[in-house]
Amino acid sequence: MIRRLLKLWTRIRGTVRNEPCDMEFQTEIEEHVRLLTQRYRRQGMTAEAALLAARRQFGNTTLLAEDRRDMQVFPALESVRADLIYAVRMLRKNQGFAAAAVVTLAVGIGANTAIFSVCNAVLLKPLPYAEPSRIVTLWERQRDGALGSVAPANFVDWRDASRSFSGMAAVRESSFAPDFIVGGQREASRLAGGQISSSFFSVLGVRFILGRNFLSEEDWPGQNRVAILSYATWRERFGADRDIVGKTITLNDESYTVVGVLSADFQFGSTAADFQARSQVDIWVPLALDPQRLQRNSHTLQVIARLAPDVTLAQAQAELDVLGANMARLYPRNNRDKGIAAVSLPGRVTATVRAPLEMLLGAVGLVLLIACANVANLLLSRAAARQTEMAVRVALGASRGRLAQQLLTESLLLAAIGGTAGFLLALAVTGALASHLPPDLSRAAGMAGDTRMLVFTAAISLATGILFGLGPLVGTGRTGAGESLKQSHRVAGASHSHLRNGLAVAQMSIAIILLIGAGLMVKSFWALTHVAPGFRSDGILTARLSLARSRYPDNRTIAAFERELLATLSAKPGVQSAGLTTYLPLSGLDNGWSFVIEGRPPLPVGTYNMAKYRPASAGYFEAIGIPLLRGRSFAPADTTDSPWVTVINDSMAREYWGGQDPIGRRLQFGSDTWRTVIGVVGDVRHEGLDGETKPEMYVPMEESPNTESSPTIVIHTALDTGAAAAELRDAVAAIDQHMPVDQIQTMEQLVSGSVAQPRFRMVILAAFSMLALVMASIGIYAVMNYLVIQRTREFGIRVSMGATRGDVLRLVLG
Repeated sequence: MIRRLLKLWTRIRGTVRNEPCDMEFQTEIEEHVRLLTQRYRRQGMTAEAALLAARRQFGNTTLLAEDRRDMQVFPALESVRADLIYAVRMLRKNQGFAAAAVVTLAVGIGANTAIFSVCNAVLLKPLPYAEPSRIVTLWERQRDGALGSVAPANFVDWRDASRSFSGMAAVRESSFAPDFIVGGQREASRLAGGQISSSFFSVLGVRFILGRNFLSEEDWPGQNRVAILSYATWRERFGADRDIVGKTITLNDESYTVVGVLSADFQFGSTAADFQARSQVDIWVPLALDPQRLQRNSHTLQVIARLAPDVTLAQAQAELDVLGANMARLYPRNNRDKGIAAVSLPGRVTATVRAPLEMLLGAVGLVLLIACANVANLLLSRAAARQTEMAVRVALGASRGRLAQQLLTESLLLAAIGGTAGFLLALAVTGALASHLPPDLSRAAGMAGDTRMLVFTAAISLATGILFGLGPLVGTGRTGAGESLKQSHRVAGASHSHLRNGLAVAQMSIAIILLIGAGLMVKSFWALTHVAPGFRSDGILTARLSLARSRYPDNRTIAAFERELLATLSAKPGVQSAGLTTYLPLSGLDNGWSFVIEGRPPLPVGTYNMAKYRPASAGYFEAIGIPLLRGRSFAPADTTDSPWVTVINDSMAREYWGGQDPIGRRLQFGSDTWRTVIGVVGDVRHEGLDGETKPEMYVPMEESPNTESSPTIVIHTALDTGAAAAELRDAVAAIDQHMPVDQIQTMEQLVSGSVAQPRFRMVILAAFSMLALVMASIGIYAVMNYLVIQRTREFGIRVSMGATRGDVLRLVLG
């Protein structure tokens, strides 16, 4: 055993140190030759003849040294090492060729690695929760299969009756989530709030760096004045105070006790409708559901659950199907024809972005194929010039496999250098991409080089090295040594001409495919951006206000502030009109209500008239440019003391009244007062420029059934953004100096943000297609340049025989 280990160590040392023959062995050989030489001298030979006879008798000392070395090294590794040394020498000798190949590979591999890093961060990287694959989202499934938010009473029943989950929790969706005000207008800020049930963080498996989770008894009205801070809020707002737990903070003029601080890696968006972290929640408070437990017609919750040990998603869904059927039987008015759907949380998060990212990864893969074809063409041209060298190697006894090993070693060396450069390029590109990602790819904002990215780069470098290294192997070693040595340079390269031409055609074909795809995407994006949104975007400034409940406890006090603010703004020069709303178009905030129409027979149990519900003030339609089609819009006189009214959109008028005039008809939603339809306005694409318009009803903000404490102000102005924002802040401060004004943006910015994802895809695909076209053009140029160089002698003969430059050009292009 020891002898084997010593032998292994000797071979490893010999391979690494590359000693052709140690001094002892060389001395021994020289001593043998010297002794034989002396013996021949004693026999009467001259010194020169004796030395020659001694060497002849002793044998080939070089062969003996090589045989001995084979016993001291690993022959396979030794041949690879020799090929690497030779490959390095050849690349140093042909620096132009090496630079062209490395740059081409770096661009192709770098682009692939950059897009993979985005896919890795969004699709492959686990969510920052404990065992995220065991977390599911629960939804109310409508009769048509659509998934919707959950009513509070339904959530409580699910939580109490199900046995397939180790925990279930709810979070109020962003349309109803609170905002908290800290301080006054000049020094305060708005904190985005999240309302959750007490088990929310335990279901996710979230770590706390300070403090604890909510207690179950704190999830009740009167006991819920406790708060948990996000890591960013703790550091930026509270100076990373490690004694913050137990301290009292003031939110909306009310006292809350801080009980915990979340870890830095926790992410959960304040827009929880699709469980994507679009914007971070700053502070979390208990949901305190008790007053709402009997409500089954208000769908305001998103529900998550963790599968119990040894329970599969399919088993949990089977239990939910039974539970849904029971609830439909017990509560037919609200749950008839409804089911319960369980969807994997990781799958839900990536559902909308998986296909676009896979499309981009496929497109950049085609760019890599073009890069491989380019380098293969370069190697083919070089291989044609090295045919004589290969023939000599064959004549000296090299096998086809040995030649293939040498050529593949050169290819893999190029791929390794190109892959390294590509990885560094990808790091730079991902840094630039991070600041231009659309909101639904925000998980990739912190992407950085990691082990998975490095392994991906190494894998595609190896694959590309083998792929473009296969081309020069075609025909290598098939021709006899003597025949190869007799061939001319042009004839020797002819065996590769069809392959070079085929690669050039393939490159251009792939580039054209990418260009067509990019062109279609540009056309689609152009059409999307030219869709009529139903409102005016130029000259519109918006901002969000926060009305503290302690100073504005009900709709009357809120309405008084809003009337005074609108009157103040309207009196300012440069402000043409102003209005308020709760759900700004394209903001991602939404709400819907069922309603009944006066004079019509009741609908079957479980079926409803549905419309989107949007509070708005007098002047809102005029400010944002929603056209009034008939009737009138809201007036300052539309208050709680006047008859309650509503304005509907054209889609609602067509769907529920057909050709009849809805003006003067009455409707009611929930337990609300009967409202009279006073006007019909144009349709607005609230959910996105690519979305369909849906039935919508607008109600005066003072007559809204909910207290709208975070309205959005809309101003139509001829002033620039900075001047208009200053006028708005002054107007608010003149009424309430403690009210912050934030989220100031123009409608043009909002529209631009709504198409961020398709714009990102279009720009990336267009960049890749142009890169592919440039690379394919360079590849074709390289092929044509090589062919022209090979035919220089022929062209010279043609010119000497009277051919013009035009004739030669037509010959080449033809």
